[in-house]
Amino acid sequence: MKTKPESKEPFVPTALRQVWEWKDAIYQETKHLPPREALHEILRQAHEAAVAHGFVKKTPAVLAETPPPYGAKQP
Repeated sequence: MKTKPESKEPFVPTALRQVWEWKDAIYQETKHLPPREALHEILRQAHEAAVAHGFVKKTPAVLAETPPPYGAKQP
């Protein structure tokens, strides 16, 4: 990872570059998935990171079910 700017390149903080790289990596891993599955994968990875750093306990991360369209009856 390049942290020192070239002579004509504007300075970009290292943390911002890391965020850009992280976002690109997430996109590359989930671009082939449908939106709902991509969100599940991102949530799973975020939960694993939170557990690894001690922010949450190791309980499964769950994405809420999509509610029915407005005015539709519940099954």
